[in-house]
Amino acid sequence: MPKKIVIKFKEEKMPKDIVEEVPQLEPEVSTIETEAKLQEKPPESIVPPKDLEVSIVKEAFDRYDALMSKIQEVKIREQIFQKMLLEQDISIATIREVLARWNAMREQIVGESASLVEKINAAKNKLETEFSNIETELCISIVELDTLKYKESSNVSVPQELKASLEAKVTILRQELSEKKKKIRELEEMARTISELPKKIYSLTTYTELADKLYEELKEKHGAKFGPRVDESLQKNIETIMQSKGIPREYAIILIWKEAQASSVS
Repeated sequence: MPKKIVIKFKEEKMPKDIVEEVPQLEPEVSTIETEAKLQEKPPESIVPPKDLEVSIVKEAFDRYDALMSKIQEVKIREQIFQKMLLEQDISIATIREVLARWNAMREQIVGESASLVEKINAAKNKLETEFSNIETELCISIVELDTLKYKESSNVSVPQELKASLEAKVTILRQELSEKKKKIRELEEMARTISELPKKIYSLTTYTELADKLYEELKEKHGAKFGPRVDESLQKNIETIMQSKGIPREYAIILIWKEAQASSVS
């Protein structure tokens, strides 16, 4: 019986070095997802440092002007109310209540002035730093310019464009230095005014022109009666009204003047 022949095929393996690896593609990120990630990133400051420095100085000046406006507003209210008191009959209780409102405004102004001092000092420090930097740059530029002029006087050729550029730069720096110095002095004056505000708030916000005018009229009216002692007599009367009614000097004078007018008519 013939033998059965079995044919086996040898399996050939491809070398590893010729097998191309197919790179795995990362899943595509959608545009919406990309924008969402960008939005999640905290935005950087949109205010350049230079603009921020300018805003510090500007804020100090703006807040000072606003505070001075509030002081003037209290004085205007006093002026209007004193005119009302002169022309109308207003009870002492109402006078005291209205004046208490003005005093509350004064206290608020003094309270705001405390934080304003810090703003003014910060602005002043910023300007002083800028002043120093500009002054340094100015000194260097002047030295460089004078060096060129010295060479030129020694018949050494110098770049005229550089010389003209330095001359223009020196002019600009001097102007900037002058402006910085002016603002620093203004801030120093502002700081002095604010520091004295707690002591001077009443005098700064009190309207005295009407009372001064009425006082002179009272002196003229009673001068013949009291002679050289007219001021002393009026002062005693004013102090008595101030203490008994619990009102400031200006309002005591208005009441005394009104009483004098009423007595002269009757």
